[in-house]
Order: sequence, then C-alpha cells, then structure tokens
Amino acid sequence: MAKERKSPQEKKSLEYTKGHFTFGRLSSRMFPKTWKRKKTLANREYRRKSEDLLAQAKRGIAAEDASLIVDDLTSAHFKQSVIRKPLIKADTVTVGEKVKLKLAKRQQTVGRRVRVRESAHQAASSAIRTLCSLEDERLVDFVRKVDRLCRVHDSKEFVRLQLSKDPIDQAMYFINCLASGTNSLEDTVCKDPELRTALAAWFAKANRIIRRDRRVIEEKVKQKQMTEKRVNALRRAAR
Repeated sequence: MAKERKSPQEKKSLEYTKGHFTFGRLSSRMFPKTWKRKKTLANREYRRKSEDLLAQAKRGIAAEDASLIVDDLTSAHFKQSVIRKPLIKADTVTVGEKVKLKLAKRQQTVGRRVRVRESAHQAASSAIRTLCSLEDERLVDFVRKVDRLCRVHDSKEFVRLQLSKDPIDQAMYFINCLASGTNSLEDTVCKDPELRTALAAWFAKANRIIRRDRRVIEEKVKQKQMTEKRVNALRRAAR
C-alpha cells in the first residue's frame, strides 16, 4: 500500500508539533543520548525496588509464611510501595513554541539600544545637575568622599551607591563610573555639548579642591619633618 503523501503545509505543521528543541546547557544533538540514559537509570531503579519487595516471595519460602506474604502483596500494596521516578524534560519545547519564544524575544529587543541611550542620557543629566547644584562645604565634602572612594575602590560602598535613590549618591556613583571607564556614560557625555561643558566646569572645581587639600597635607608633612629635625638637633647639642 502506497504511503499517503503530505502537503508542505501538513509537513510544516507536524514539524511544529512533533519536533522538539532543547534550550539550556544540553544541545539538541546531545539531548536524545542523555534522555535515553536518564530513562535507563529510572527503569533500573524501579526494577531494583520491585526485586527487593518480591525477594521475600521467591522460591524456598516456607508454606506457612507464603500465605501471609500473599495477603500483603496485593496490587494496590505493590503500587504504593514501588513508585516509579517521574521523568521531566527540562528546557525542552516544541519547535512551534521555540518559534513563538524567538519572535517574542525579537520583539522585546526592538529599540533596545535607543532605550539604553535614553536611560544613560537621563542618568547623566540628573547626576550633572546635582553636581552643579553643590556649593561651598557641600561641594568640598562631596569631592573628598568621591576622591576617597575612587582611590580605595570599596565594592560594598559602590553597590550601595548603585542601589540608592538619593541624588547625591547617584551623582557619586556617576563620577565613580566615569573614573572606571563606563563606555555608555562616556559616550553620552561626549555627544552632548552642554553636558560636556557642565561636567568639565565641575571637574575644574573638584581638581582645585583636591590640589588645595594636597598642598595642606604636604605642608603638614613638611612642618612635621622640620620639627623632627629641630628636635634631633637639640638632642645632639644636649649630648
């Protein structure tokens, strides 16, 4: 009898419903081999449990004990005692489901780069506005904290700043990202002349504060060294 021929539409429909695809760490070519091994291990475990349960009813058992065992080994008791391990095909879908997932993922990625650029521009604008609003002691305190954070590289503090909703913390996180070389933020600032000008003016203020603090520290170190030299000279003269 000749085999019934199927139209291309019917073949495609069968492929979508009967064909399977494996996501995850196992490839589609490797999955049949691992699935066969998984079934073999489950069946082997089921046979061993069955043999352990029926071992007491094998040849060589006494006649008076056989009647007691027969009453216990009913079909319901056997099903309750020996449970077959369920097999689950993880990360396996039909070809039709795979196509739907791929199309949904493709739809989600449409305009993703634009959204990322807009989000980076919004974050940079908000951070630079916060930086420009700092004055006097608030600015000095902020610059010292940022300088200390960039030199120490405290990962816990960096995560705290990233999750914080405070504008000051977000601005500090922004400066830290620029110092570590985050490409998206650098591109956003470089492409916007207003942001680039405002940030350059703020960095000029911050650098003046840092240089002033370093001069103060250097002067203190020099004074300490001069004091130590005088004390040593007096000690030598006293001897």
